[in-house]
Amino acid sequence: MSQVFHIAKNKEILEKRFEILRLIREFFWSRDFVEVEVPLLIKYPGQEPNISAIETIFHNEMKQEFRGYLHTSPEYTMKKLLAGGFTNIFYLGKTFRDEESFGGTHNPEFTMLEYYRTEADMFVLMDDLDQMLNFIIKNCSGIFNFQFSIFKRISMKDLWQKTININLDEYLTREKMWELCKEKKYNVENPESYEELFYRIFLQEIEPKLKDMGVVIVYNYPAKMASLSKLSEINPNYAERFEVYIDGLELANAFSELTNKDEQLKRLQEEQKERERQGKKVYKIDMEFIEAVGQMPNSAGIALGVDRLVQVLTSCQNIDSVLTLPSSKLF
Repeated sequence: MSQVFHIAKNKEILEKRFEILRLIREFFWSRDFVEVEVPLLIKYPGQEPNISAIETIFHNEMKQEFRGYLHTSPEYTMKKLLAGGFTNIFYLGKTFRDEESFGGTHNPEFTMLEYYRTEADMFVLMDDLDQMLNFIIKNCSGIFNFQFSIFKRISMKDLWQKTININLDEYLTREKMWELCKEKKYNVENPESYEELFYRIFLQEIEPKLKDMGVVIVYNYPAKMASLSKLSEINPNYAERFEVYIDGLELANAFSELTNKDEQLKRLQEEQKERERQGKKVYKIDMEFIEAVGQMPNSAGIALGVDRLVQVLTSCQNIDSVLTLPSSKLF
């Protein structure tokens, strides 16, 4: 299929996509958010073990060589903006990740909405999502097949109890999760991390059941999966983190943000060790980011995959249909 034919075939969907992008901006502008720009080409990518950055080589006018990465998320720069005095901000633009499949629900280049609220927690972001999705559906031309009122909310602990009758409180250490995986006859290996063991069960036994739950927010992840979020003050065995699913498709990841720079450094160092264990490239830590975390106000932030949102709203099974020119057509 030629590139022009791909565009012509999906013209109506692309028109809807561009309208959705406009409405996202209008939603945040109407709430006094500032749209920000971030560098796409950076020196230090994130450390997440399950994400790989696209490396690039470039030169200055003296032909001096530099190595950088296309950002996997605007998060580091946006947190520097928060530390520099910005408050409610959003980014709507391109993001890049290596080792992604072409088509389905993935593409190496994708559009992300990431926004931060100061003096807010993750529950405020949940309310934002309800309002934003209703705003898009109400103001977009034409009729969506997608029906929506508000997101259902369920804690990760309650989700495990409801779907597989497991009390997650009893499996918050690597050793206990290892034992549970062995009981369930998973072929697990000794070096696997808590997160890998957790997802052995979650992806096979729990996530498929989310498809029948419609629009749902799963919140309060085990503390060992806190990532860049702060721990819950009510129960520090869990982190103030949530993910968004629509018909089983993961759309967003959100946190009540960590503002302790020493804890942030410790977590990134642990992720470096995990990347090394998995045989992945270990990136240097951006110490300017660490300093920025310590200067941030209390904040909550979320990253949402816009292409997947368009897929849901337009009932497209393949992400290629909602992209102007996906990697499968370019390469």
